[in-house]
Amino acid sequence: MHRLIRICLLFPLLWPLALAAQAPSQLDSLKLGESRVERTAQRLVDAGFANVRAVETPEFTAFTVENDYYKLPAEGFARAVQILEGAGLDESKPVKIIGTSYKVPEVTITYDPESGSWRTTKRLDASWDAVRKQKMLNNSFGKVDLTVYPVVSLINLIITQVYQSCWELKPALEVPLWPGARFSYQLVIPVFTDFFENRYHYVHPGFITLSQRFRDPWHLNIQGKFTIGQFSSNSYGAALEAAYWFPNERFWVDTQLGVVSTAYFVGFRWKYVWDPQFVWNVAGNYYNAFLQTQFTLRLQQFLYGDIGLKFEMVRHFRHVSVGFYAEKGRLYTASGALASSQPHTNGGFRVHISLPPYRTKRHGYVPRITTSGQLTYDYNANNEQVYYREFRTEAADNLVSKNYYNPYYIDGIIGKK
Repeated sequence: MHRLIRICLLFPLLWPLALAAQAPSQLDSLKLGESRVERTAQRLVDAGFANVRAVETPEFTAFTVENDYYKLPAEGFARAVQILEGAGLDESKPVKIIGTSYKVPEVTITYDPESGSWRTTKRLDASWDAVRKQKMLNNSFGKVDLTVYPVVSLINLIITQVYQSCWELKPALEVPLWPGARFSYQLVIPVFTDFFENRYHYVHPGFITLSQRFRDPWHLNIQGKFTIGQFSSNSYGAALEAAYWFPNERFWVDTQLGVVSTAYFVGFRWKYVWDPQFVWNVAGNYYNAFLQTQFTLRLQQFLYGDIGLKFEMVRHFRHVSVGFYAEKGRLYTASGALASSQPHTNGGFRVHISLPPYRTKRHGYVPRITTSGQLTYDYNANNEQVYYREFRTEAADNLVSKNYYNPYYIDGIIGKK
């Protein structure tokens, strides 16, 4: 009798365990004719990844993923690693995740069966050549985002007021097109401003750009972007940006070359003046993986003809990047003559914050409304209005986004998953 009572008491606890032991797991419940690799690719799609492809060869198993649900690519890659680790794949050979941006490969994340660890590199290998030919799941073509960029600007130019401020919302319609291409149209909506310039008081267009990302087809590790349209700093034109990572990927060089002209806001519209000038910059970069800190020394010709050096140090946290900069140069006229015998110096700091929510689900082709991946604040110590003027080609370009595909930053996030 006592034994029967004990069995009755333990039955509610033992019954779920018995069912779990008999029922196949989600990973093992493959459809008829479906391979484990195909099942894993579908799980990546279900987790919110776009442009997913998969292939298995005798040498490796490879997948492509593109972040759509996760705002920060590194956090998305960490989730993809978790999925693959629990997928029951053949761990006797390397497993590779190729992270793409607008279908252009950015990084390769490889599982090494000997060490049992994952490592990220900017370089591509035979896995990309094999997987790029496979069928694509959850194609991102034509899926629209309405991204809201909140911006706060402060200046200190008059003695009767400590700071003048400008609070704006800048929603941007962003549409991925063919591989590597994106169209963006931004509208600037003033919320509050006591700036004197007319354009800060009216709703007007911001960035209007068509960009094309590319990667060299010879696996030389050269990546870049070509953009035409209306940029920041009252400029418009065409610009080429490119970067090369050395075999020791703590070091890389990058450049920006542009032919730009000036746009003025008159009344309720922009007036475009065709006075083209060639601007350029080239930089050497070093990344300290232990401190997650980037050091950059850049030689640059700025928008109004001044040429100088700019040193920058940026510390990258998970959702925040904080940078300090110093710059020194000379002012030249449009004809190339030296306008001042005294060099000009400037400095300041930059704080760029990735805004929540950090995960945003998409519902088919319904336009998705979300906040930007960053809130930016730049402090200019000398309140320079002429010297050291730069331009950005897209609203999403900043300290946070330019570090999205840094292999050491990604490894740091994957290691903390």
